[in-house]
Amino acid sequence: MPPLPHILRACAAKTFLIATGLTAWARQRRIGEATILTFHGVREDDAALTSLEWYLHPPASVFREVCSMLSRKFRVIPLSEVIKAQQHGSRLPENAVVLTFDDGFASNFHVAFPILKQHQLPATLFVVTGFLDGEDMLWFQRVDAAMGRTRKASLDWTINGARLHLQFANPKQRMRSHGALMPELKKLSHHALLQEIARLEEALEVLPLGKDDLPPEMRPMDWNMVRSMVASGLIEIGGHTHTHPILARCDARTMREEIYTCRNRIADELGQAPLSFAYPNGRPGDFKAETVACVREAGFKVACTTLQARVDAHASLLQLPRLDAPLSVAETEVVASGILDIFKRRMNERGSTTT
Repeated sequence: MPPLPHILRACAAKTFLIATGLTAWARQRRIGEATILTFHGVREDDAALTSLEWYLHPPASVFREVCSMLSRKFRVIPLSEVIKAQQHGSRLPENAVVLTFDDGFASNFHVAFPILKQHQLPATLFVVTGFLDGEDMLWFQRVDAAMGRTRKASLDWTINGARLHLQFANPKQRMRSHGALMPELKKLSHHALLQEIARLEEALEVLPLGKDDLPPEMRPMDWNMVRSMVASGLIEIGGHTHTHPILARCDARTMREEIYTCRNRIADELGQAPLSFAYPNGRPGDFKAETVACVREAGFKVACTTLQARVDAHASLLQLPRLDAPLSVAETEVVASGILDIFKRRMNERGSTTT
């Protein structure tokens, strides 16, 4: 293994890590582990992207290249294989990667699914059942649409004691303002969050969009699409609550209703209850011990977080870590290889020997 300073310099350039063989070396070292990647939507290359969270909807050409690379250099496995390995104490396949998609966007069917079929790559879709039922927009879509469509140039907004000067004169300002407001919204109880969004829409002088008015990248799948994907044998369906609240911000009754309603709707539509679940947002503090217990009681065998780590033999099935989907092929290879975990471990070891 090269000296640590050389590795740290190489880490600044993803292509250098690949060209020097460090990612290939890491794949040989990280045996018995898996990388779970978190996607959301995939857009057509020529589609005009209106979402302020553009990074959640990579172009099809990038996703196609990512899938091609993964099929050549990694072993893409279904999430159910992780369950079996953890339950039986067996080792995961070498270079294992799991693909997951959150929320249930129609682009999963129209754009991502044909690419997955082309490369015969399995994936798990964590669906928000109320979104698929057409009951309402997801709450963060309402924020995105309001801030993206307002004709106001700016807005002074106070939330959680913080004073924000939100600006909307150009796309960069809108995205910057969106990035400043979202973390504050996520601190609120779910009931207060919905009230705050309604207040924001009123202040920005925009009306909530109907399902048919949503831009293409924000539209939900329908259940016929889901059934078609499941019938292929490549796609597993998991739960992601009924309306996508951050579960730790819900009272006990609402939390239970969100988890059980989601499970029951999937069972009703597909004829069998889902085995997997993903906590909305999924960061530390977004779910708690009571949430995990409720997910277990509802019959889910595995639950994914967005805690940024790889799955190893010690990972809890009901708190599996997932990594955010990288934005390029090179970044995907670096993240999936485990080389960054090796860097972190070496840095930790170096720090412990110098203190």
